[in-house]
Amino acid sequence: MTDRADELSLSRCGACHARFLPNDGPCPRCGSKEVETFLSPPLGVVLAATEVTSPAEGWRPPHRLALVELPQSVRVLAIVEGEVPISGTVVSVRRDGDVYRAKPEPGAMRP
Repeated sequence: MTDRADELSLSRCGACHARFLPNDGPCPRCGSKEVETFLSPPLGVVLAATEVTSPAEGWRPPHRLALVELPQSVRVLAIVEGEVPISGTVVSVRRDGDVYRAKPEPGAMRP
């Protein structure tokens, strides 16, 4: 069971029902301004992951990234804490300023 404070804030369009990461503008799918915020559990499933050995300046190598699908079918590119996870791994996701971070959750069930 996750703590409500750990949940992620996501957005949903009232017109086309698209779900997406929060932004300051209208719905990226249909342009509607009927956008509402909702909370989602912080667990997701890794769809793909990679390790960048020569990252941009300011990032310490190796830099690990994962494409994670959250329960609401929202996908987020997250910085991985720890080893590169394989596809299907369950991870916890948290927002850290403007970036998302993912950490493998040993023994966690798929959301």
